[in-house]
Amino acid sequence: MSEELEKAAAAGDPGACMHLAKRLMRGRGGPRNYERAVLLFDVAARAGDADALYQLGKCYLKGIGCPRDPSGGVSCFEQAARLGHSGAMQRLGECFENGNGAPKSLELAAWWYRKAAALAVPGAFDALLRLARRR
Repeated sequence: MSEELEKAAAAGDPGACMHLAKRLMRGRGGPRNYERAVLLFDVAARAGDADALYQLGKCYLKGIGCPRDPSGGVSCFEQAARLGHSGAMQRLGECFENGNGAPKSLELAAWWYRKAAALAVPGAFDALLRLARRR
C-alpha cells in the first residue's frame, strides 16, 4: 500500500480511509484485511461519508470483518440513505422486504424501493413489481 495513502488514512482523512478500506476488502496491493477495512469505513462514516456508511452496513449485515449485526447494518443504511445514497435505499428495501435487521414490512420496502427507483437504481423498479405481485 502507498505510504502517502497510509499516512492520510492514519490522520483520519475520510477519502483516504475509503480508498484504503476498499483496497483491503478486495486484496489489492496486499492481503485482504476485512477487520481493518471495517475500522477504516467506520472512520469515514463518522466523518459523514455516505458511501462509508453503506459499506459499513454491508459488513454488519453479513458479518464481514466484524460480528454479524443486521440491525446495525440497517441503521447504517438508513443514515446513508438520508444522505442520498441510492444503493442504501435499495438495500433498505431488501431488508424490510425480507425482515433482515428490521421488522418485515412490505409497505416500507416499497417506500424505499420507490426512492431507489426514482434515482434509477438497477433492480429497484423490478423489486417494486415483485412486491406488487405478492399483494
